[in-house]
Amino acid sequence: METTSNEKIQGGRVLGGPLALVTPDQSRAKEAPVDRSALVGSQRFALAIEEARRAMSLAPWMQYSANPEQERAAAERQLKHQIAAALDQGFVLHDPYFPEFARLDKHNQFGLVNPDNLYFLATIETPGTYVIHGKRGTSADLQIQVGAGDPGFNENLTSPIPVDEMDRSDLSVKRNGEFTILISDTEPCDLKIGENWLCNTKITPKGKLRANSILIRESLMDWDTETGGTWRIERLDTVGTPNPLPTPALVDQQYDRAARYLTNSVRGWIKFVEQLRVTLPANHMSPTRKTGQGLPGQFNSAGHFQMSDDTAILITVDASDARYHGIQLGDLWFNALDFRRRQTSLTTKQAYQSEDDKYRFVISAKDPGFENWLDPAGASTAFVFMRWQGIPHCPNEEPETPSTPEREVLTFDQLAKRLECEPDFSPEQRKEQLAARHESALRIPRGF
Repeated sequence: METTSNEKIQGGRVLGGPLALVTPDQSRAKEAPVDRSALVGSQRFALAIEEARRAMSLAPWMQYSANPEQERAAAERQLKHQIAAALDQGFVLHDPYFPEFARLDKHNQFGLVNPDNLYFLATIETPGTYVIHGKRGTSADLQIQVGAGDPGFNENLTSPIPVDEMDRSDLSVKRNGEFTILISDTEPCDLKIGENWLCNTKITPKGKLRANSILIRESLMDWDTETGGTWRIERLDTVGTPNPLPTPALVDQQYDRAARYLTNSVRGWIKFVEQLRVTLPANHMSPTRKTGQGLPGQFNSAGHFQMSDDTAILITVDASDARYHGIQLGDLWFNALDFRRRQTSLTTKQAYQSEDDKYRFVISAKDPGFENWLDPAGASTAFVFMRWQGIPHCPNEEPETPSTPEREVLTFDQLAKRLECEPDFSPEQRKEQLAARHESALRIPRGF
């Protein structure tokens, strides 16, 4: 058997070649056990990549896909994202003594990253006192969370549990936009303007939670005019001291952390997506509901739709007073589709609003000649996520749940009739729209 330069044969299997479907008999086949203790960290990480690829090949939608080549390509792309995220976990986010923020973007994404969000992650430990120094941007919404637990998902679908959190309305900021956030066990006695506090411990019926991570989300409604803030973190008792030089033992630990994250995350997200496919009826949008832990004040509606060349999905939703309101497409691997060069997401600030004040979005494989087209970018099944954040409400009252989006599955002839009162959108206008989107996506500090 010939192999390319980046492939290697081991035990009759090609490592690093195209992701292959695994039959039930193959999945039960016994492989010679590997003595992991005899491997250096990079070898253990390479083994984790193969374990992740095998888990992906066994995903139910891979086994029964009508377009297996397309799903293989999507799987390999998602594996690449997960590898990049895992290396960040191992080599950037590994040290709570010398923390730094890592940026989550389209290149190291997981969990259907929101194209409208700027994400910043850092690792801490408790006990330990940390200070975040920042300067507020103009993002429509902002959420800061300290959490406890392993990073990312695992096979039990447990992710970091919120220990403490704040949103834009909670953040105290100086006149010049600067602020500090202290993270510690004990609240300072005299917080001044621009000083904030988050607690890194939480008492629960099961015991004390101790925070070990920070996640910051900034949500933008308008890519052209809104900007993100600046963020810097330090641990007070290590300020001014050099971090340790790398040693073989330290690098092995970093690779080990990356390997554990990779296998846990891949298996966890496969299980999560399969549960969504089972619990959400196909070609429907779920009732609008509160998002789970760690996203205070966010509501969402989700659905998955089978795509074909001759059908279109029309999503209609009421206007909202939410600070942030957007819709996004993803694929079966929870890849956020290319949101720079293709219109795979829109906020209501970016979208055309119909004369009846509603927003209508068309999801279709080919351009329907309507401004609010969402391109599934070749996905055989399009996951649709709509999010609302920062809904106005009175103190001590719950925000009102947004109305559930309406959906229609139509032929293109039916779609044309439904949109006959809406303005046409020409190929020339689409080209201008996509060019402007790409330019906005690359603009600093919004740049992906």
